[in-house]
Amino acid sequence: MSENEVAGRTFDWISSVEADQRILSDLNERMARFYGEQAMRARYQEMLDAQEEASPEAGTPAAVLLKILCAPPPRRVLEVGCSSARLYRQLCKAGFTGEYTGVEVAEHIIGQNRKRHSGASWHCADAYGIPAEDDSFDSVFSFYVLEHLVWPARGLTEMMRVVRPGGQLLLVFPDFVQVGRFSSQLTGLSLGEFRVKLRRFRLLDAFVTAYDNRIRLPNALRKASGTLGSFPVNLRPLCLDHPDVMYPDVDAVYIASKREVFKWAQDRGYRPEFPVGVKAPFDRHSFIRIVK
Repeated sequence: MSENEVAGRTFDWISSVEADQRILSDLNERMARFYGEQAMRARYQEMLDAQEEASPEAGTPAAVLLKILCAPPPRRVLEVGCSSARLYRQLCKAGFTGEYTGVEVAEHIIGQNRKRHSGASWHCADAYGIPAEDDSFDSVFSFYVLEHLVWPARGLTEMMRVVRPGGQLLLVFPDFVQVGRFSSQLTGLSLGEFRVKLRRFRLLDAFVTAYDNRIRLPNALRKASGTLGSFPVNLRPLCLDHPDVMYPDVDAVYIASKREVFKWAQDRGYRPEFPVGVKAPFDRHSFIRIVK
């Protein structure tokens, strides 16, 4: 019995680059409905909006991102996955005075942003088809978006397309491989946390959940790229099978790894760097700058 299989259970993961693209297209359509349709997105958006509106604490990924974007301020900035414009408002509070463009897949969210913030540009689009010319932005950034892309390598390519020569792409995303956790993956024999299962005397399920979380899943995450191929994704994120369950990264699909993204950039002749290093909290929360 392999490390990825317990009592006939398997992780439904494939490479987003090398696997059957028809399977990935189906996943992308389902995720697009989850993010784009107002009724399906409602609980997800409530979770995002709960983070509004306090300024981020010093040293956190959000605070570092705002500092880099504002000093010195770039002339033109694009945010991929802008949601309800929380970071745009925080940028303005931090002193940003350049041209801002936000891209988001949900039309109703973009409509709200246009009404609330007429001084910025808002477009309904995904990360694979940004409505902008080549080399048109000084800085492009995405904040906890990459892990939600069915085709992360394709999204990276498209984001770099619109960065001007000498400009930068700033990426903030969790490193699931480093942390050994993947919130969108079901562990155990049923949905639920180890402690809850234990309290309810579901002992076998609790034991399997503990094994999955501590041994099976971390091992599988570390080996995913080598075993499956580059940029592996989860075909069955919990958000699709259990839409009433909502917590951070329940909708993640890409098994995100800072090392994989760093190497992707190096292989294409870009200059990737870790501007704040890789020590805590940036061991588990990746912060990468890619200079074109």
